[in-house]
This record gives sequence, C-alpha cells and structure tokens, in this order.
Amino acid sequence: MTLNDILNEQRIYAMINDVPILRESEVHLFEELIGLYRPTSVLEVGTAIGYSALLMAPLLDKEEGHITSIESDDVRHEMAKYYINQSDYADKIRLLKGDASQVLTELTGEYDLVFLDGPKGQYLKQLELILPHVKEGGVILADNVLFRGYVRGDKEPPKRFKTIVKRLKEYLTYVENKELFNTTIYPMGDGMSVSVWKGHNK
Repeated sequence: MTLNDILNEQRIYAMINDVPILRESEVHLFEELIGLYRPTSVLEVGTAIGYSALLMAPLLDKEEGHITSIESDDVRHEMAKYYINQSDYADKIRLLKGDASQVLTELTGEYDLVFLDGPKGQYLKQLELILPHVKEGGVILADNVLFRGYVRGDKEPPKRFKTIVKRLKEYLTYVENKELFNTTIYPMGDGMSVSVWKGHNK
C-alpha cells in the first residue's frame, strides 16, 4: 500500500467517522512548512488517526527524523497504529496514548518542531509544559487558532464555545509576544499559527 493510498483511506475514514483531520486547504501549507523547516524531532499533540504524522514523516530528515505523537482517545490511537504500521514510516513515529497534559509532564528530550492539534482550550497550558523541551529556533504550529472566525472576527461565539475562544485568544496573545516568538497566523482552513521560539534566555 503506497503512502497516498493510506492517506486517501484516512480521509474517507475521517469523513465517515467525523474525525477532525487537516482540511484540504491546510494540507499544502502544512507540507510546505514542514518541508521548509526540515525538522529532525517532532512532537505532535493530537494524533487522531495519524494523518498529519504521515504527512510529516516523508519530509523529515531521512536519517534521524522522528515523530512523537500523543492521543487520548483509545479508538483513534488504535486506528493511527493501524495506518502507520501499514506505511514505511512505522519506525519513525512513536505513538503515546494518554491525556497530553499528563504525558507532557513526563516528557524528555528536545524537539525542533511542535504541532498542537489536540483540545483547543489546552494549547497554552500544553505549550508551557513543552517549551522547556523546544530547541532555540524551534517552531510551534497550532491548528484551528481562528476557530470558526470567532477568535479574531467580530462574530460573537455561542455560549458553548466561549471558553475555547477565550483560551485561544490567550494562546495567541502569548505567542505574539515578540520577546519570545516570531509568529505568523495563516487564515487557511480554520487558521494556523506558526511561532518561532527565540530561546530560553530571552
């Protein structure tokens, strides 16, 4: 089974089972960014079914590139294993199951790229746990940061989204601190932020 076959199967599975994966409009930007930064060590929060991990894997450093990805949902974790084990990249992707806020407290090693794509209201809390493990000049990507137009638009969020929107605004305020990061927000899909970390001594 080729990688394209697996990715196509994942897209169909995600549509049928209502699993949130990168939108088509975001995939090109995502692949361009990974290709630009060519990371060696990637940390992903929110594996879902392994779609974004398999998009990243071919673009990493061929010798040393590896991905650590965290997922809390049992079914999605098992589906990610199923798809990744069919690919040529199973030895490059380490899947961890558990609540990211707990798993991240046990984190070791250093990462040069982080992809936040788990619970949107947890981004800032998770980033604070991750930053001690991010190399200077490392990149943090965060998906869905504009959240349906409520975060930077004039639309008033429905009551059920108010907390998520408030926390995403706090996340963006944090990563737009120029002392700590250089951040660009891309409006494609549901919005993706790209933040280059200036280092621990700033």
